This record gives sequence, structure tokens and C-alpha cells, in this order.
Amino acid sequence: MKTAAILLIGNELLSGKIRDENAAWLIQRLRVLGVGLRRVAIVPDEPEAIIDELRRMASTVDHVFTSGGVGPTHDDVTMDAVGAAFGVEVEAHPQLVALITGYYQERLLPDHLRMARVPVGTELLEGGEVRWPVCVFRNVVILPGVPELFRLKFDAVADRYRDGAFFLRSIYLDADEGQFASALREVERLFPVAVGSYPRFTKGDYRARVTVEARDPAPVDAAMAALTQALAAEWVVRCDPPVTPPESAPESAPETAPESGAGGPQRLDEK
Repeated sequence: MKTAAILLIGNELLSGKIRDENAAWLIQRLRVLGVGLRRVAIVPDEPEAIIDELRRMASTVDHVFTSGGVGPTHDDVTMDAVGAAFGVEVEAHPQLVALITGYYQERLLPDHLRMARVPVGTELLEGGEVRWPVCVFRNVVILPGVPELFRLKFDAVADRYRDGAFFLRSIYLDADEGQFASALREVERLFPVAVGSYPRFTKGDYRARVTVEARDPAPVDAAMAALTQALAAEWVVRCDPPVTPPESAPESAPETAPESGAGGPQRLDEK
């Protein structure tokens, strides 16, 4: 399974002036693409902070996705930080210079061309209806912080990062976690699955939602069968039906389980 990290860059995020939207969105998109997220971090517009986090992430995951710091102003330091993190120079890319010059024409100012500067060796990826290419340096995908642009540019190259799918089933219980914790440990020991438990404290017909997920549907179904047997029957409110095999999964299958418990198992794949 390919792994990823998300690096959010910006003083405005840490101060609360701007509420981040990109990480929550990208977490869901990476899940749909079958990529395992390992880390999310927010750092200020300070080169050393960006460099330190980039080095940590780039050395431990397959793909790093950055958000922010790629505009024309003094606090847009992401490109320089990426170059410094890998020990390469940053210079104006001819293709980006041409695009920026053509876009601004007579309105072009020297600071606009700051957006043409990238680490030497950066790959420019094009796709979809994106006017500006996506900049990728080694395993770092450099994206803008504006949510609309962030989503547009990621989706233009998303298929490049696809790595299978996740399968998930949920069981809803009228019990507290202490009552069934040992059963969860045993199921995770016996089967190649990840088990999660999510208590609910608001009014409803269940007190905990337990999820079982894996990259293969077979162990999900086997683990859920074993778990159901291990639980007291009176605790079980409802349980998702067996996972639909990939070849017959409907294209409209939901990407995530509804909190209400309606619906069935999920193949977390593209709609």
C-alpha cells in the first residue's frame, strides 16, 4: 500500500484567521484512491519549519502533498523550502514564465514571476482543465492553499496516485466499549484487518460503532462473522451485510459509511 503525508503551510492556519479545508478533503480523496495516510502537519511560513517537516515526511512516506505558500508575496516560501530540504537550487521554469507572462500580459509585474520559480528538476504535470501544471519535485506534490485550486489541481493528477481500494463494514452496538474491547483485540489478532471503535454519546439507537476494514473483502467478512459470534446477541443493533465483490460493486457505492448506520458495506473506490 502506498503511503502519504499532508503538509499544510501558513501562519493564517495556526492563528485561526483561515480555517483549513484542504486536509479534510484530501484525507477522503486519498482514502478513495487506496492510499494510506500516515501524517498531517501544520507549520508556519518559516523556511526552517517547512524544511524540517518536509524532510521527515519525504523520508517516511511515498507521497507528500503540500498546501499553501506558492503565491507571489513575501510569505510564500514553499518553493524555496522544498529546494533547501533537498539541497537543490530554485530557479524560474521557462514553461511557467511563458504561462504567467501570457496570462498577465501588460499587467505583468516582477513579483508575478515569483510564481515561476521551482526547485531544479521539478516535473510539471498537466491534466484535466487545469490552466497551470501541478509541480512535483521527487515525491513532493506542491499544491496551492486556495481550496478551489487545491482540489482542481489534485484531481487533475489524482489517478497517478491510485493504489487499489479499502473495504469496510460496520456493526452498531448497544453496549459500552469496555464490554466488547477484548473481542476487538482478539479479532484483530486473528485476522489481517484493522478494527476501529467509535463511541456515541448523543441520543440514538446505538452506543458504539465498530468498523472492520482491509484491502481485501474476504478477511473483512470473515472477521465480522467472528466478531458477531463473540458479541452478546442483545448488544447488536444492526450489522452491514457482506462486502460486495469488487467486480460487481455498483459504481454509485458510497465512499464512507453514513453515521446513521443506513446503507451497507463500502468499497472506498471512485464513484
